[in-house]
Amino acid sequence: MSAFDDYLAQLRRVDEARRSAEEAAARTATVTESLGQRVTRLTEQALSQRGAIDELARSARVESPPRGGAVPPLGDPTVEIGAAEADLNAAGAEYQEARFLAHRPPWLPRWRGDERNGLVYGLYAAVALVVQLLILRWFKADSVTEAILLAAVLIASPLAAFGAAWLTIGVGGRPRIFDDERRLERNFRLGLVVSGSTLIVACLGFFS
Repeated sequence: MSAFDDYLAQLRRVDEARRSAEEAAARTATVTESLGQRVTRLTEQALSQRGAIDELARSARVESPPRGGAVPPLGDPTVEIGAAEADLNAAGAEYQEARFLAHRPPWLPRWRGDERNGLVYGLYAAVALVVQLLILRWFKADSVTEAILLAAVLIASPLAAFGAAWLTIGVGGRPRIFDDERRLERNFRLGLVVSGSTLIVACLGFFS
């Protein structure tokens, strides 16, 4: 092989090395640009989530969660960005859960309003029923006046149970974030039916 041929071969190898370097640089630039776009998107998403969390905390009248501490040394950018995306997605799901619960009553928040209120009315009605049975068991009406007083007490028991349940729902069933213009669901008719059902037992015992 002549010196000229060797020179041409060297040129081809240099040209191939140059093209390989350019392709590698292009791939690196593409990856860097993609990572930069992901970081920008993550930053915007994190700021948006932080603002939503602060607004939710103000509406719920609670202290806003503290900011994060010092950032540990980073490793592989691709791995770190993937982990950050997963953390933000998890934080978004937790925010939606917190927002849902903030607009629901603090106890049994996933129950329907009629189910939750029915339970409260039922518990107070059960107490009223026990009181009525004890009164019928231990007190006897030997005169008209005593019979009237006994009937008044038996009637007052379910009314008191209804009133206590009504107040309990009003105090304990109010969400942390509540629109004052919207009425609190108390299921008035359901409460009357559940509380008044104890009168049936009272009447049976009174006239027996």
